[in-house]
Amino acid sequence: MQTLSDLIDSFHLHAICEDCQRNTQLDINALIKKLGGQTKVKQIRSKLRCSVCKSHTEDIRVVYVGAENKRAIFQYRR
Repeated sequence: MQTLSDLIDSFHLHAICEDCQRNTQLDINALIKKLGGQTKVKQIRSKLRCSVCKSHTEDIRVVYVGAENKRAIFQYRR
């Protein structure tokens, strides 16, 4: 199971609202400060709420972007 600390160097997290299709990149560093680095990604899913339509969503995309000095260019689109 992936923890937030596992993702910090080479991944982005995107929360997707299934109701209104809003996509937000989550700040992994802020999540680690708030929840701790050993928090599992699946634990975050149940805590998500869309800031626009207020519905609960459990759709998180873990996106590989590469190491910081070799970042891949990525833009999530539906």
